[in-house]
Amino acid sequence: MRRVRVGVIGCGWFGSAHARVFREISGADLIAVADINPSAARALAKRYNVKAYTDIEKMIRREDLDAVSIAVTPQHLTETAILAMDSGAAVLLEKPLSTSRQELFKLISKIKSTGSIFMPGFIELFNPAVIALKERIQKEELGEPLVLSSERIGRVPKRNLRWNIGVSLDLAIHELYVQMWLLESRPQSRAYVSKKSSDRYEDLVVFLLNFNDGAAASGIIISNWLTPIGVRRMRFTGSHGSAVLDYLNQQLVLDKHEGTFMPILRRKEPLLEELQTFVDHVSAGRDPEIGAEFAKNVLETLFDGLENKL
Repeated sequence: MRRVRVGVIGCGWFGSAHARVFREISGADLIAVADINPSAARALAKRYNVKAYTDIEKMIRREDLDAVSIAVTPQHLTETAILAMDSGAAVLLEKPLSTSRQELFKLISKIKSTGSIFMPGFIELFNPAVIALKERIQKEELGEPLVLSSERIGRVPKRNLRWNIGVSLDLAIHELYVQMWLLESRPQSRAYVSKKSSDRYEDLVVFLLNFNDGAAASGIIISNWLTPIGVRRMRFTGSHGSAVLDYLNQQLVLDKHEGTFMPILRRKEPLLEELQTFVDHVSAGRDPEIGAEFAKNVLETLFDGLENKL
């Protein structure tokens, strides 16, 4: 398989993590980084001895890049991905991908028209505990799925970072794509949202999901920026048992009639697993299984819920 020349667009804390990980990936060569802030681009480029750019198109073409990962401010994700695909690069795009249906339509249309390899940055799908739970669901170890209940809570809103999104597109989206991936089904969704009267973006959301297409199960997702702790957990309830998923500790606790079990899982860095998968698919010239169609279904389900408020 050929080596892949990669660049990182967005030199904030998560873009910096992308750059670090690309340096560790077999088959990838980190060539350049880009940011609208020249000092941020230069600082990250100096750390890894690569080129710094403020012009995305110039970076991709001048450095002959095969692929880029994009970790910019949410309201600029779609437009940045479109520029990258127009310049000929494969794209890994961080969540939430798009902040509206209009942006999502433009993104999916561009993927189809350019034929670009595209992968959404759905990092929790590479968490060993999530993978282990899916394996047990597929083996029907816990029986038929009945309810998936998720909590993803953050300490503070991202307003200080000038993110023009609410908690749904920042936090709840993680739980939505995990639930949809676990059950391999697109649910109908409704949502209850709450926000401060002075703000246009929601601080609290509760999604109610009905998986009636191939999985007769219900889903609940609770996310907010108001609780002064960080929570990342899910409970799966099946007809023959249940499981509690701890994302942060990468642990899975199974409760069955025979007793309680905690499988031994090898800890892995989800970002490393995700970017390695992206690089492997770019090298092979293949679209990833977790690709544009799945991303489209997730975002449309989320927008459906926000528009179908309780």
